[in-house]
Amino acid sequence: KDHVKKYFTVSKDSKDYSRLTNKYKNVLPFYSLKQRLIYLFADKIISSHPDENILNPFYAKNGDLYSGLITSEKYFLQHGVTKDNISKWIRKYDKDLSLILTVSPLERKSFLGEDYNYSPEIIQTLGFPRFDNLENNNLKKQILIMPSWREYLQKSEFALKNSKYFKGLNDLLNNEELIDYAKDKGYKIIFKPHPNLAKFRYLFDLDKNIIVDDKKTYPELFNESKLLITDYSSVAFDFSYLKKPVIYYQYSDDYNFDLSKSYFDYKTMGFGEVIKKEDDLIKLIKDYLDNDCEMKENYKKRVDKFYKYNDQNNSKRVYDWIYEN
Repeated sequence: KDHVKKYFTVSKDSKDYSRLTNKYKNVLPFYSLKQRLIYLFADKIISSHPDENILNPFYAKNGDLYSGLITSEKYFLQHGVTKDNISKWIRKYDKDLSLILTVSPLERKSFLGEDYNYSPEIIQTLGFPRFDNLENNNLKKQILIMPSWREYLQKSEFALKNSKYFKGLNDLLNNEELIDYAKDKGYKIIFKPHPNLAKFRYLFDLDKNIIVDDKKTYPELFNESKLLITDYSSVAFDFSYLKKPVIYYQYSDDYNFDLSKSYFDYKTMGFGEVIKKEDDLIKLIKDYLDNDCEMKENYKKRVDKFYKYNDQNNSKRVYDWIYEN
């Protein structure tokens, strides 16, 4: 009730379209005439993605006709905690953002480097609004496997299937020792592939006991599951926020980013063990299942040290800051 007109804009093809329209009146289909008009007059564009082709309904269409008409400021909520150097993508001279939202003083400090060229007031540590939806409710005996993606494998099915990345993941999803032990302990194994990997799911030779999820939201899976296995994905930050154990299974050294340029060191700052071999991973998973998937104290301390806030007020802090700025 601040007398500000607000609109959600989302593609009609999105799974979230009906969810939003059932809850809110002010939902605009992306590319609709009304959405385009309101975009021209908007003061602030708030999004988890800052790219023009995602935000701008006029992108690559008659640019000379709307040039100079769009004067809105862009507020970037992020779609994952930043731990790598992403300056080539997000630097001021390309995106010129009015807010880059962070969850940790360490994350904020990484954005203040000269590679980005933003003023300090643009980088704010207020917490992610979506973290307000993270709760340890409806807990189930569930192991969640969520690897990150590899950009260089994007276009070639042959390259993907013959990569160390694919083979290691496929082996894990068919590991009989893991599957049998999880079954004995009453645990389900959920595989949630990255959206770019999901379209190649037919390439996997999946054991019938592996559940491939394509329906539940990320917060639902984070809230329900007891143990997360990933490699480099930032989903580990969401999961560890709930103080539940994470294992970094880094069997493949072909990650998209140069780890030497990252402020985040998995071994000294990560929220769980860093494992290279499948046998060691299975042994560690069994240990966690034997102990009801309790996060170890040293990792709980790392969680407390990393996050500035651990409450349900992230949305309010972000809203208040954007309203004032």
